[in-house]
Amino acid sequence: MARIILIAAGVVAGIVLVAALAGLMIARSLFAEPGVARLADLRGELGEAGLLFVFAHPDDEITANALMARGVAEGVPVHLFTATRGEAGTQFPPVVDQPHLGIVREAEARKHGFALGVASHTVLDLGDGQLRARPFDQLVERVAAEIERTRPSAVISFHPESAISLHPDHMAIGEAARQAVLAMGEDAPRLVYVLAPRPGLRRFGGERGQLIADIQPEPDFAVPSPARDKQRAWRIHESQSRYLQATYGIGPRVMYALWTREYYAFADATD
Repeated sequence: MARIILIAAGVVAGIVLVAALAGLMIARSLFAEPGVARLADLRGELGEAGLLFVFAHPDDEITANALMARGVAEGVPVHLFTATRGEAGTQFPPVVDQPHLGIVREAEARKHGFALGVASHTVLDLGDGQLRARPFDQLVERVAAEIERTRPSAVISFHPESAISLHPDHMAIGEAARQAVLAMGEDAPRLVYVLAPRPGLRRFGGERGQLIADIQPEPDFAVPSPARDKQRAWRIHESQSRYLQATYGIGPRVMYALWTREYYAFADATD
């Protein structure tokens, strides 16, 4: 009898496990872009001179940290450019008095870059929430100077029209990256846009998510993004560590159990 009970318990446990795995796969499909191939040859597609990631705020780099980590792992120099210190952001949770938030968020971004192994990290103080108010040619010049300094084979930034979240600073820095690259002509590095998964935006992003999904270009490749690295990134960015819960109602552990890939589009295929 005991043997029969053990066998029955094993069968039930097996059924529960299969059902759980099936449920996880179905849930992941709600975020996945169907038919998008993985990036097979980083050096062949993005070059080996280096990758320059151009973003507006501390924590923006979390959107692309799997590609950053892969570049580092394959021996390609990875550089990070952050245009502001994030001083105007909301704290999730509060960790410091607001006038000093920029100091904390810059430190968080630098700590994350160090953890990823970036070759260099430039952080400017161009005004969180103020990038569109600045003379645009000056913003382009700042990005162009960083390209000149790092000499990358690829520049990765936000798609200027959708910008992951339609954040004005994201849109401004994405457009500045586009114009800086275009101005270089035949000697320009390849420009790549980081994207959000459109199925997830359409299902969980409301009207804003639907609009972003409609504007975004088709992704050209995907990079697997280990959940542990995303979770570590949010822990490092302590002042923003509960942002996902506050905004979407789910934390990094659940979010990245479902959102398992980063998506990218080549600008020369979309512009």
